[in-house]
Amino acid sequence: MKNLNEYLTALRTKQNMSQVDVANEFKKRGYPRITNQIVYSWESGRVRIPSDLLFVLCDILNISDIRAAFDRHEVPSLLSCLDDTGCRMVSDYADLLRASGLYEKNPPVSPTPYPPRSIRLFHLPVSAGDGQFLDSDAYDEIEVGDEVPKNATFGVTISGDSMEPQYIDGQTVWVCAQKTLNDGEIGIFYHNGEGFIKKLGHDDTHTLLISLNKKYKPRIIQEGDEFMVFGKVVG
Repeated sequence: MKNLNEYLTALRTKQNMSQVDVANEFKKRGYPRITNQIVYSWESGRVRIPSDLLFVLCDILNISDIRAAFDRHEVPSLLSCLDDTGCRMVSDYADLLRASGLYEKNPPVSPTPYPPRSIRLFHLPVSAGDGQFLDSDAYDEIEVGDEVPKNATFGVTISGDSMEPQYIDGQTVWVCAQKTLNDGEIGIFYHNGEGFIKKLGHDDTHTLLISLNKKYKPRIIQEGDEFMVFGKVVG
């Protein structure tokens, strides 16, 4: 099987769905932690899609009759050593191959919905827990498509659990660089030498960096602290 991530992308494109659309369909089916960034990680080949989520993805992409792709009697050399579960998995992957259209004798040319663009993805994770400085030099220029919001100017990786359930440890978030945010907006912040993803808030006297996970207390910005806004999280 060659480049599963490529024909997963082709299947989605054939259905005229964006990665955000796919993530929303997962949420409707009871998988709230599946985001467009996770779908991107599957399609980019960085993360292999678990088999149980592959079945859900087949349903989202309207792939039916997934057992009909391989006939055991016609291809015994491929399936004779596999049990029922293994044969079922071969059939599922074969159906993906067939439905992708990548291996047709005269495959149709699928236009790219949006032209790709380059964006900075920072290696050093911003903390959703204890804090870690966002090193502005530690990044790769990566090519992205419509899975990344158009107003995003850079991406960072989350470390920790204080922004769960909306953002999880290891997730990439996309950020629009800007110097100010409104109360209630989630952004990337610098505070006393450390980088954070938090929700901005205020009380009567202080600026607050608020975690979505209730077990973490708000981080209070004191007078004289080094504080700035790197940008607003947009995806």
